[in-house]
Amino acid sequence: MYLTSAPAGVISPVGSGFCMIKTNKDKLLTLAFQGEVSPAQVVRTYQATWDGRAKMCIGVGGINYNLKTGMEIFGWANGDRAEPGVSTDGVGKDGQKNGYRQKTGVGNKVQVTSGDVKGDYGTIIGKHGYRLPGNVQHVQVHFNDKTLDNLNIGDKIKVKARCIGLRITGYDDVMIHSGSPELVEGMGIEDINGKLKVPVALEVPAKIVGAGYGTQAHSSHIDIQTCYPPDIKEYGLDGLRFGDIVALRDVSCNYGRHYYRGATTIGIVCSGPSEISGQGIGVTTILSNLEGKLQPVESKDANLMNILELE
Repeated sequence: MYLTSAPAGVISPVGSGFCMIKTNKDKLLTLAFQGEVSPAQVVRTYQATWDGRAKMCIGVGGINYNLKTGMEIFGWANGDRAEPGVSTDGVGKDGQKNGYRQKTGVGNKVQVTSGDVKGDYGTIIGKHGYRLPGNVQHVQVHFNDKTLDNLNIGDKIKVKARCIGLRITGYDDVMIHSGSPELVEGMGIEDINGKLKVPVALEVPAKIVGAGYGTQAHSSHIDIQTCYPPDIKEYGLDGLRFGDIVALRDVSCNYGRHYYRGATTIGIVCSGPSEISGQGIGVTTILSNLEGKLQPVESKDANLMNILELE
């Protein structure tokens, strides 16, 4: 819905590795951040849905064996804000944890540094927060099936983080938040007549965006509300997959997430739908601009599975 078609004769090279834009990636600082695999989270036995039902929610935290990038987000039994892949968080004091949450980026490589699969690698695929005691926030990681089966809660990981300060040449007013060079350069973005044409799976209006306004944009997420069932079909949310690239219209994330008419935010579907009031499909924010420089273009290939060539 609300998408424009790609120009005639133009084929989006999503996942091809071909860079249609230039960035300052060679000038980025590359630092190590340490994290660990987080346990599954339960805020209470039951939660009240928007229509007053009691629901035992599942899917946040831990090692999710059968919920992966590229899969449909709806239809999972008792799933509520479910996170694909492996949920991780930083270690140490609050400042150290926040460094891990904020300064790592989608597309950054992760190495397991302890446990049975020490030395194996994964890839960051999203960031998701959850209103639990302690303000839980997760950095989500994709691993192949062999690593996933032998990974343990508490295993330590190291992220080679290269993200903060990334800019697209000629577009200093386009903010980049949790996007690595590998992600941004692999998205198939085209620089045409002063606009950046960005392949997306879906465009979403601000009127159905919910929780997340007022938070800073380098960690956690913002929600597309799913507590009004007719909106799910009307706006095409039922066709979304984990890892899809989406555009949020009239939403700015330049210096924190908020409503701003004419702004566009580009993000990644990082968690599944919710039946809790104000909650919904989690979106990790990647790009934002106030002045119409980001132009969404429909692409069925706009998913992390293709962009980052995940196993």
